[in-house]
Amino acid sequence: MASITSSMQSLSLDEAPTSTQLQDQPPAQSPGAPAKPRRASRPDQADPMPWPSKEEYLQVKAAKGSMHFGFYADDDVLQNMLASRYPSLRGREPDEMFLYPALAYLRTRYPGRTFDIGLHIGFVSQRVKDLNPRIPAKVGEKVLVLGLFALEEESYFNRMTQKEVDEISELMRMKPTWWWIAHSLPSI
Repeated sequence: MASITSSMQSLSLDEAPTSTQLQDQPPAQSPGAPAKPRRASRPDQADPMPWPSKEEYLQVKAAKGSMHFGFYADDDVLQNMLASRYPSLRGREPDEMFLYPALAYLRTRYPGRTFDIGLHIGFVSQRVKDLNPRIPAKVGEKVLVLGLFALEEESYFNRMTQKEVDEISELMRMKPTWWWIAHSLPSI
């Protein structure tokens, strides 16, 4: 009791307590709540802004869906990405057979991301359409999506670096965004 009284007497009403006066006090915690360490993102990780709205996220969760940060991949976008790296593929007719070679190329280029990078069927939301008006699909239509990581705790905390996302953005010639995923395609 004497230490509390002496601490109180050292405080003046005219001045704020200094950091040395506050060091002896334990951090405030709610009673019965264990202290949970909070995981922090690394500063080099991708910045997945803008986030989907809370309403959109809750709608996806209610439908038992998932959200992935990634790119629009329909309309021979992946074929063009692959052709930019391999000039012999330029000028070919759009062909679905290039989907998995393009996916394999990205997975070999980013070997630590093999299980993160995948092809999905996603819905075009109004937010996605506003961010990328070049997408020819209408709001609500299903399109092919190249997903980089999911909006789930483990996947988010182990997400790609901003440098990796920027490199893929340059290859895809567009910016990534959050997609409502209806179905994930089988992995290779």
